[in-house]
Amino acid sequence: MTPAAPSPCLLNMSASPKALLTLVVALGFLAVWFWGPPVWAQKTETPCEYPVVSAKIGEHCTVCGVALTEEDVALIVRGRRVPLNKEMVDTFLNDQEKYFSEKQPKGALFQEELQAPAGVAQGGISRGWFLFGLYVLAGLIGGGLSAYNAVSKGLRSIPYFFIGFFINVLGYLYVLTRPSQAAEGTIPAGLVKVPTTQAPSACPACGNTNHPSARLCAACGVTLRPTRQSEVARI
Repeated sequence: MTPAAPSPCLLNMSASPKALLTLVVALGFLAVWFWGPPVWAQKTETPCEYPVVSAKIGEHCTVCGVALTEEDVALIVRGRRVPLNKEMVDTFLNDQEKYFSEKQPKGALFQEELQAPAGVAQGGISRGWFLFGLYVLAGLIGGGLSAYNAVSKGLRSIPYFFIGFFINVLGYLYVLTRPSQAAEGTIPAGLVKVPTTQAPSACPACGNTNHPSARLCAACGVTLRPTRQSEVARI
């Protein structure tokens, strides 16, 4: 029995693979024409809200650092020029804080807020430095009160100043609980300095008068026995 002859259409398809490839490519172009490019090929651009001017010769891109030409651009952000390669504009707009910080003054305390509304003061201070400033202010107040109370009790002021400075209210409460070491009548209540000069003491050898807290006679150098504590010793 004689086998059936193959179809002419099958012969043409098997004999011309280039024709099939051409047909697939043509269908692909038609699909792109009707439905648009695929999602991965679409490029989205971030809208620019800043004035755009031409870049100057000698400027470098803020993002990539390459030298710019007159075909590139520069954005005017908060009154500052931000030169950019025209291919890097979207990169800058997507992360403005990162790249704009390079144009800001390198201050430890104050920083410019990029997202602040137009027309308002641009100076700002970071939260960390603000809290640190409050801590120092509270420390100075606590240290001053602690030192004041310590001197009024006849205690050394400098150690208690630092106690009040570092632990603030707790340091001041600690000083309040300390017993007074001042001799009775030497420091009036509520004061840290004796308002009047104490009576001088006479030297037993030469009769010269000396301060009651003096340890040596100013005239003959004889050793004296102090009757009062020196104010300098309490500091």
